[in-house]
Amino acid sequence: MNISLTVNLDVEDKVFNDFSDIYKANLEKLIKEYKYDMFVDEYQIKFKYLVQEIKKLNRDILVGNASYNLDNLKLIIALLNENNLEIQKIFIPSLSRRIASLIEGQEMYRNHSRWIDFYPGQVEEIHQERENNYLEIIKYFEDKKTVVVEI
Repeated sequence: MNISLTVNLDVEDKVFNDFSDIYKANLEKLIKEYKYDMFVDEYQIKFKYLVQEIKKLNRDILVGNASYNLDNLKLIIALLNENNLEIQKIFIPSLSRRIASLIEGQEMYRNHSRWIDFYPGQVEEIHQERENNYLEIIKYFEDKKTVVVEI
């Protein structure tokens, strides 16, 4: 069984259209039956539910929006390892997607700054935080079996 996760990417994105031989679902859809409530449950429990679903499906899977940071990925890895499972690939947004996201955020700020509660430069700060997060993920997996793919 091959397990692939995405960071900040939806499985419905057109780049995953060719992934036809595997089960594709976003994290929230996979754990829906467990009635996870982000306001009540500890956030880590959703990853336990995720691993339970992966085991239950017992087939190649692509999980979208599985994580947004390295700490969560490490938690997922630990839970998978407890079940003798491992992640083969992690998909993250490519540099061109990340730049496009920054430009889109800047444009939205320019057009709607009167109505949104962002201070000047906050869009760029958020972009830099995400960029640092992606670079941290890439660096962590450099010498591991798991392959990070920018898509």
